Amino acid sequence: MVHDLETMPLDTKLAVKAAKQRLYDEFAGKVGEESVDAVLQASWDHVDAGARIKHHVPLLAERFARGQLWALAHMHGDDGVPAVLFLDTHDGGRAKMAKGLLLAHVGDAVHAFSAGTDPEIDVVPAVLEAMHEVGVSLEQSFPKPYTEEMLEAADLVVTFGDGEPVGASNGTPHEHWDVPDPRGLPLEEVRAIRTDIGERITDLVSRLPAMRRASR
Repeated sequence: MVHDLETMPLDTKLAVKAAKQRLYDEFAGKVGEESVDAVLQASWDHVDAGARIKHHVPLLAERFARGQLWALAHMHGDDGVPAVLFLDTHDGGRAKMAKGLLLAHVGDAVHAFSAGTDPEIDVVPAVLEAMHEVGVSLEQSFPKPYTEEMLEAADLVVTFGDGEPVGASNGTPHEHWDVPDPRGLPLEEVRAIRTDIGERITDLVSRLPAMRRASR
């Protein structure tokens, strides 16, 4: 449930409930209501944190959530395309970089998703700049919480830093990448992290063709 729903003005409360119902209906049979709630909550937090006109928050949050839910729905699809979940603590740095670099390498040949066990509001500014330097835009990205459905849909879960190896217990293949957290680091060090993750992504790309067949 979106924070403080019961204390919101009536028009905002009705807008939020309507947005949730539209998303429930649109993704029925594709994404569970719990995941819809979690993604809408993350979208709401992200939009509300930077919104000057609060009246627009429900509409913008719904738009952000819809895009993320379609990505999650595709992860569940039986289309032969492998799905990779990058899981970090805050989902504001390493996981976002890994997802961006993987999609830049292979595009629609993979379903990539990033999430956090304790997501923050914004992506680390130095990460945005470092990724922009290599032609990968994360400007429209924002940290999101992981859900059990993401773990179930993934063919591989990659964790970073303090990210717990969730997913390993339900049989999902899991890798832990020991990469420094870019938060608070200067751009030069973030570039080195980008290079490290990029090398790991190159190796991962070489293993993608067999990944879906091995795990499904």
